[in-house]
Amino acid sequence: MRVAVGRSGGVLRLVCALSASTALSVVLSASAVAQTAPEAPPDGDGSVVLDAIQVQGTVQSRYDSRFTDVGGRLTNDITEIPRSIDVIPEQLLQDQHAREMDEVYRYFPNVVNNDGYGGTREDYIIRGFRRRDDVYRNGVRLKSNSRIDPATIESIQIFKGPVSDIGQMTPGGLVNITTKKPSWTSRNHAELNFDEHGERQGMIDSTGALSEQWAYRIVGSTENSETFRDDTTIKRQFFAPTLTWMGANDATVTIGYEYNRDQRPLDRGTITTATGSGSRSVADPGRSVRYDAPFSDRDSRSHLGEVDASVPVGFRDWKLEGKLFYSNEQTDEIHSEVRSVLANGTLVRRVEGNDDRKLSTFFTRLQAKGSLDAGLPLRIATGVEYRYQEESWINFVGANQTGGTVQNPASSRLVNDSATASRTHRRVEQADFGPFIQADIDLLPTLTLTMGARYEFYRGSAVVRNLQNSSVTSGSYPTDQKLTKTAGLMWKATGNVSLYVSYADTFQPHNFYNGDTTVFPAEEGRQYEVGTKVNLMGERLFLTGAVFDIKQENVVETVNGVARLTGGQTSRGFEVAMVGNPSEGWNIRAAFGYVDAEYVSDDAAIDGNRPTNVPTHNASLWSSYEFKDPASPLNGLGLGAGVTLVGNRYGDAEHSFELGRYTLVDLGAWYYLPIGKDRQVRFDVGVKNVTDEDYLTASGGSYRVAVGSPRTFYGGISVDF
Repeated sequence: MRVAVGRSGGVLRLVCALSASTALSVVLSASAVAQTAPEAPPDGDGSVVLDAIQVQGTVQSRYDSRFTDVGGRLTNDITEIPRSIDVIPEQLLQDQHAREMDEVYRYFPNVVNNDGYGGTREDYIIRGFRRRDDVYRNGVRLKSNSRIDPATIESIQIFKGPVSDIGQMTPGGLVNITTKKPSWTSRNHAELNFDEHGERQGMIDSTGALSEQWAYRIVGSTENSETFRDDTTIKRQFFAPTLTWMGANDATVTIGYEYNRDQRPLDRGTITTATGSGSRSVADPGRSVRYDAPFSDRDSRSHLGEVDASVPVGFRDWKLEGKLFYSNEQTDEIHSEVRSVLANGTLVRRVEGNDDRKLSTFFTRLQAKGSLDAGLPLRIATGVEYRYQEESWINFVGANQTGGTVQNPASSRLVNDSATASRTHRRVEQADFGPFIQADIDLLPTLTLTMGARYEFYRGSAVVRNLQNSSVTSGSYPTDQKLTKTAGLMWKATGNVSLYVSYADTFQPHNFYNGDTTVFPAEEGRQYEVGTKVNLMGERLFLTGAVFDIKQENVVETVNGVARLTGGQTSRGFEVAMVGNPSEGWNIRAAFGYVDAEYVSDDAAIDGNRPTNVPTHNASLWSSYEFKDPASPLNGLGLGAGVTLVGNRYGDAEHSFELGRYTLVDLGAWYYLPIGKDRQVRFDVGVKNVTDEDYLTASGGSYRVAVGSPRTFYGGISVDF
């Protein structure tokens, strides 16, 4: 049998010549790893099914991530979408040994990490704007008090700028997590990971066909790790079974469940001290030292269920799709906070936390999508969504305690007075409902107009009850509505070069931070973007470039846990990125982003200042090479290296202290060892932060400065069978 592989027009073609007169051609999408639907089973029409061809090492399709959607709308190749989009495939997380999502954010232009409530939540900044509940999971806006377990990730999609048919979001963009779905192609994967600081993590991933109509996937992971920070242990358990049914008429139903338990301390990092004239200096007692020990325990447990259904409606390629989603999360935590630093360096701290924090989210969507010929060819997705979220908890705050010093916080031990602390019961409720539409209209064979809109109805309320004196305060905004809209033109100037221009606006109503009953006006923003997308080397190399101008009004910022209205914000800049595999085995990703962001405020102390945690520029390069020649003694060996640079950032809106710039270098190597037909073991070794750069990740206020990880050696072993 002769096997030939070639690429043409964005499609990978595998031709197997069985004899001189017989050939079988199999066409695979160049972005097979970013699946939005399960692989189809055999159709029983007599098609020839070949045994899998064993290829030692990484399958190239696991790096290719070109198709994407968000919110379940139209699925497009990112070369055809008039906006900047970055896609992170699962394979990249494995090659970089990424144990959390924030480890890969920094490899993308104008994306940096934020402090994330002491490192316990997903938190990032895109194009100068901090996300507000803008982590999406399979198109559902998901608020969570915990981290997302990487074991569930098929790909991460970073959408730059507003997505108007989504509705509520910050104008910088959003992150959408596509989770792993069942496949009719059998694959089993298990891995163990460890590092010098005490990481101990394991994961299993199994998928395959149960019959011609049923397929399954089971993903699970467990972790019991220590970190470089003193008295910091992370324990996680994750389990996610998923089942898909596919009917003879291509109707599908997918049912999924996730259980996640996340135990980790809320780590406030280091602090700053006053140096006079309104400026502050970041304390440096050592990267491992914590100011919030010994009371820093947190336990979060969540259950999540979702059902996705798709039914053809009988004409052309139209489908009726529905989604039901429900999650329930309960968290208990206790930690200590630095409140101030006396002139002699003595700390003032207190014990506080939250008991019985319950967060539930219900979401449903019904939509129709397909093609029409209304004088011009168009594809359309339209429907309606409803989301309801409720959160309640008991917040307790102890008395101020004086003791310990900036350089030696453990010299005085705090007293746990949580039993006698002041306590308040807090409840926040939010609901939104909105019809939406998105359409791609082919004005010319080389010119496509993309349009989208959403009419959102929303309401919210917060109630705080003092459990000691029974006093009650409340705040609410009644049902209101907002229309958000977008339009973009994509012109295919040549076969490999496309140019686009787009406009989008967005808004986000106040979400009552921490149960604060103050009612702020809704944040509203808009973006203009102009860009280009270029395919080179027979689509082996993909280049993108974009220039953007964003404006937002009524920006609310949280400083040391207190929400405040800072005014408006502008953000102008550009970004360029390159991704591809120039030759067999070689994969590369490079990016550079620049943003000129500033506050527009009536407060003279911050007007014109760059927003907190926002650098003017960041840059990154990741390159890996895997030897693929079966005749080579190095066959199966892979080498990877990455460099990320983040510019200087300010730790608060007043620019009283700086976080500085940093450059991180990571190195990794892996080797695939075949252990029989369709089986191989992979060994990983590497080092993160090779130069042992001492850096600060982000600031949540003058007493909440996150500390970056030191040089870390790691290893791992995985098996595919």
